[in-house]
Amino acid sequence: MKYYFIVNPGSRTGHGQELWNNLEEQVIASGIEYEVFFTKGEGDATRYAEQICTEHPELKHIVIAGGDGTANEAVNGLKDYKNIILGYIPTGSSNDLARGLDIKQDPAAALERVLNPGELKDIDHGIAEFLDDSTSRRFAVSSGMGYDADICYEALTAPLKSFLNKIGLGKLIYYLLGIKLIFTNKRAKATVIIDGEKELHFDQMLYASAMNTLYEGGGMPMGPGADPTDGKVTMCIVHDISRLKHVRLMPTVIKGKHITHKGVELITCTTCEIKTDRPLVIHTDGEFAGKHDHLVFSCLPDKIKMTL
Repeated sequence: MKYYFIVNPGSRTGHGQELWNNLEEQVIASGIEYEVFFTKGEGDATRYAEQICTEHPELKHIVIAGGDGTANEAVNGLKDYKNIILGYIPTGSSNDLARGLDIKQDPAAALERVLNPGELKDIDHGIAEFLDDSTSRRFAVSSGMGYDADICYEALTAPLKSFLNKIGLGKLIYYLLGIKLIFTNKRAKATVIIDGEKELHFDQMLYASAMNTLYEGGGMPMGPGADPTDGKVTMCIVHDISRLKHVRLMPTVIKGKHITHKGVELITCTTCEIKTDRPLVIHTDGEFAGKHDHLVFSCLPDKIKMTL
C-alpha cells in the first residue's frame, strides 16, 4: 500500500525541511513505496489532499508532517474516508492534535509508528457549518468563536510568534495574547441550541469552543472529557463574568479546573447551534475561518482510520 506524505517544510519556523530530510532517511530505509508533496503556501495541503484522494481512490496511507494548521488544511481536502489510513507527524509549535490523540511528540518516533501501524483507531473530525453563508470548515482538534478565536487570529499575524518559536517558547504567544484580549475583547449576546432541543441564552458570551480532543492553544485542556471517538463535540462556553474574574479564571484553564466555575458551561452534544448578535471571529484548529454570527458545530458522520 502506497504512502503519500504532505510535508510543511516551513514548520518549526523553517526547520521543517531539515526535519523531513532526517525523516526521509527513515522512510527510505523502511522500503515502502511513497511520494512526497511539499507545501509552499496557504491552501496547498488542502489541494494536495484533494489531488491524492481523486487520483488514487484505492486504499492508501496519507501522512501529514506539519503543525496543527497543516493538519487542518489537509483534513479539509480529504475525500472518501473509508479508503484512507491517516497518519500524523507533529512538527509544529503547538502540536495539540498529537497531544490530544496521544501521538508521540518526537517526529522520528511518530514516523516509526506510521511505518509500522498496529491497531488502527476510528477518529472523528468535527465540522463547523456556517449557516449565514452556507459554507463549512472541518477541524481535527477544535473550533471556536469569540475570545479563543481572537487569540488564534492575532497569533497568526504576531511578529513575536516567530521570535518565540526560534527560542523554543512558541506557546508563550497564546498566553500573552490571552492576557491582552481579556481587557480588549468584546462580548456578544448569544443563543445556544443543544441537540436541536435545549435552548440557552447568554447576555455576554466571551467564547464558545467545540472540542474534538482535550487540548487547544498549546496544551490547555479546554475540554475535559472530550473524546475524539464518540461522534460528539464537547462545548466549553464562557459567559457573563467580569474581566477581573476572567483574569482569575485563566490559571485554572491550564489545569482543566475552569469547568468548576460559575459562568463556564461544559456540554457534550451531537450538535451545537449558536446565533450571536454580531459576527465573531471563528477558528478551526487555530486557523482563521472568517467571521460569522450563525453556525452549527458537530462531527462528520464518517470516521477516519488513524495510526496512533
